[in-house]
Amino acid sequence: MIQPLLKYPDSRIRLISANVRLFNDELHEWITDIIDTMKANDLDALSAIMIGIQYNIIVIKNADTYTPYVNARLIKCTGNSTQTERSIYYDAISVDVDRYENVTVIYEDENGESHHCDLTGEAARTFQHQLDYSFGSTFVDRVDKEMKQRINDHLEFGLIANGSACPMVFVRDYFKRGAKYVMGLILVSFILPFFVSPEIRTMTYTADIYLLIAVPVLMVAYFFYALYESRLYKQCTSCQIGNIIGTTAIMSVQLIIVALGVFFWVKP
Repeated sequence: MIQPLLKYPDSRIRLISANVRLFNDELHEWITDIIDTMKANDLDALSAIMIGIQYNIIVIKNADTYTPYVNARLIKCTGNSTQTERSIYYDAISVDVDRYENVTVIYEDENGESHHCDLTGEAARTFQHQLDYSFGSTFVDRVDKEMKQRINDHLEFGLIANGSACPMVFVRDYFKRGAKYVMGLILVSFILPFFVSPEIRTMTYTADIYLLIAVPVLMVAYFFYALYESRLYKQCTSCQIGNIIGTTAIMSVQLIIVALGVFFWVKP
């Protein structure tokens, strides 16, 4: 079945494709979809991620034969050459890209049988171009900083950053961490009634009230920034709306427990 091609600014281009583990009918359907899409768009090569399939599958056409390369890796690379490349993802952009002239590839076919082959010249370049997609990259990552900036300025929304795949740290986590630190500080005050005078206890209670006000502010900031990040990183499981709501609910319960402690224990 013909599938739509990923086009700029679709951030899925930055997803790193997983290795295929099951060589079953679903894999054969994916390969068929890739080939059908290649024929419909008159393409000589296509990576699975370019039709939204996040697996390391590349199909290359040679004459009238379409060869699938599953879980492909480069094991040997020699020589270098620079040629102009274009991308079906970044429409109307062409740049000079330096790549290996000769490569040795290991891969599996649609039935899971292992193979290796040597590619040279244009065939090697085409394969490397497609393999970039499988690893969350594009040809613009191979140009110098100045050229990359020129491309960035040319595009309506700028280049799709490498961080479009799931980042190691989310900004929203700072708000969540801040809320937890504040509640932890309030909990420390629970031991003070045993050791301080009534005046100090009153001051502690007043400080706790201000801290309690800060917690929901941080929670609201967490919630709305998390929604913003969920639009940026749709592929991340931690960015799903259900997870965000669940985390906010847990923090709300924690806040209620801490607040009850303040009003029924710390309050003079």
